[in-house]
Amino acid sequence: MPHRKLPPPGLATARDACALLWLLPFLFWLGCSGNIGPAGPTPNGEDAGCVEPPPEDGSDAGVPADVLVPSRLLRRSALALRGEPPTGEEYAALEAAGNEAAQRAYVSAFVDRTLQEPTFYRTLFETARDWFNIPPVGPSADPPEYGLQQQRSIVRCPEGTPKAGAWKYFRDDKDACHGLKPDGTPAEERALEPWWAPGTTTVLVGFAASVSPTGQTYDASGFPVTVNCATAGPVANCGCGPAAARCHADTGSYPGWEDYGLHSPQGQRRLVAEEPARLFAHLGWHDRPMTDLILGSYSVGPTRLQAAYVMQGLAGELTYLLEDDSWWRPSRFASAPVDPDHRQGDPTAWREYSVPARNPFFLEERDYRYDPRTQSTAMKGIPAAGMLTSLGFLSAYPRERVRGARALEMLACEELSPPQGQEFNEYKRDPGTEGTCQHCHRRVDPAAIHFKRFAKMGHGFEGHGATYPMPGVGKVWHWPARWRTGEYPYHSDPFSHWNRWYMPDTLLTPVTQAQADANPEAVFIDFLPAEQTLLGQTSDGTVGPLGFAKLIVASGSFDRCVVRHLHAQVMGRDIDPAKEAGYLEDQVARFISGGRKARPYIKALTQSDLFQRGR
Repeated sequence: MPHRKLPPPGLATARDACALLWLLPFLFWLGCSGNIGPAGPTPNGEDAGCVEPPPEDGSDAGVPADVLVPSRLLRRSALALRGEPPTGEEYAALEAAGNEAAQRAYVSAFVDRTLQEPTFYRTLFETARDWFNIPPVGPSADPPEYGLQQQRSIVRCPEGTPKAGAWKYFRDDKDACHGLKPDGTPAEERALEPWWAPGTTTVLVGFAASVSPTGQTYDASGFPVTVNCATAGPVANCGCGPAAARCHADTGSYPGWEDYGLHSPQGQRRLVAEEPARLFAHLGWHDRPMTDLILGSYSVGPTRLQAAYVMQGLAGELTYLLEDDSWWRPSRFASAPVDPDHRQGDPTAWREYSVPARNPFFLEERDYRYDPRTQSTAMKGIPAAGMLTSLGFLSAYPRERVRGARALEMLACEELSPPQGQEFNEYKRDPGTEGTCQHCHRRVDPAAIHFKRFAKMGHGFEGHGATYPMPGVGKVWHWPARWRTGEYPYHSDPFSHWNRWYMPDTLLTPVTQAQADANPEAVFIDFLPAEQTLLGQTSDGTVGPLGFAKLIVASGSFDRCVVRHLHAQVMGRDIDPAKEAGYLEDQVARFISGGRKARPYIKALTQSDLFQRGR
């Protein structure tokens, strides 16, 4: 709203003048609220409706009325960019700069310098961590049994034993530290370079050292079963494999706690929860477009986090990953971009990596389409989609509707509120089209359909036990048609969930009963059919979370959401999309013109009239 002056004397009645005088404070407040009128943004790019005209006479003529003095502007800049006030030395340098023009130049240089300091990265990370608010992976049973690693715990043999210092399986190999097998014969022993300590030599003893291609386990009835160690994973008396990749070394007081406890910066449970926020900070620090957060095929993570992706690929029987050392050998990732707190080549650094290289079931392809209603061959996988295919996001929310709802809230700034005083048709079987719940499910289910192909099965136990099937993908994650009956062994999750909620002819599962009967895996359809839309957009058929990401980017919701959160960080307040639509669109245009990068947009905000105003 433009600044308004009182009418000249004689052009208004006394009553009108009195009314305008009463309204003047409110008109001033509205004029600086950030709203943009019908005319849209001003030609010079200033914040329309928020520029207070300078006084027309007096000693301050030509100076805007509410411009912060340099010391206050320095304080606001420091709090916005690094979350703490300026130091005494910085205030002293400001004073030493000279006159007001020189001091303002100092503040501008301070902003430029801070945007290049590690503290800016940490501010972005903390902003995203609070924004996404992704919880750590929940425990399967009693802590520390959260299960994500899909590796087997090994511990050191204690002092005083013949094999002191060697590593053995924590359970089911009690005589290994004495150099014996359970039958009393000599135990196997092997020296290797382990993935968790590159450049060193570690000794494995007992079953952990086995290189036999087959092993023995037991079925549910207790009968022995021979397994292929290359595909069976860390079970029975199979060994840890090359570089001990199928095992994780526990140095804590009890196996699992080291990776479970959130107090440990390198604990895997904490790492997977932080990955989305770290990716956001990485994009801002390295001047990448923020759309890579959900459209990119890469992510960031230290070696211990990347191990979780490799194990998921191995669980799908991509055994060639056992011979790949690119995820743990420093020379193989020496040039990967990292966070500013670590050097390149540091295994603990948050370094950039290709998600498909770690778990090839997360595809590099950007337009992969698969329709289970018409295709019966196995699905290759789902395209990698930044934080949306991160194991922290997928594992923290074990249901597709929760994933879809949270993705809408986080990344499209959707508000899913209950209805007020509405009447709905009777609920029978589909919450997307029936009953009171359809108010939200009509919006949630077209998002949730993209998040079906990742689930949890079983319970974690000291690092292994739980598995994470990707139904319909690859060679492994398929089951006989009787899984749809819910009978043993298909009576528990995730089958019970799929059987209950993946019902044909529903909004979440738009397949006919005949199609589901012909191919039970058709219920895993994970793209939006042409007859449905999300945020007004029609899908191009891309499957999985990437299909969802494309829709929210095309709708403009993602850009608006990122702008609102960056604006709140720097300016101290959100932008109301209903009352400040014009201002929001102006900010989005500014964000896009800067390549959708965080640093240029934040710099522009610190130069805006709104940022530099106050008392």
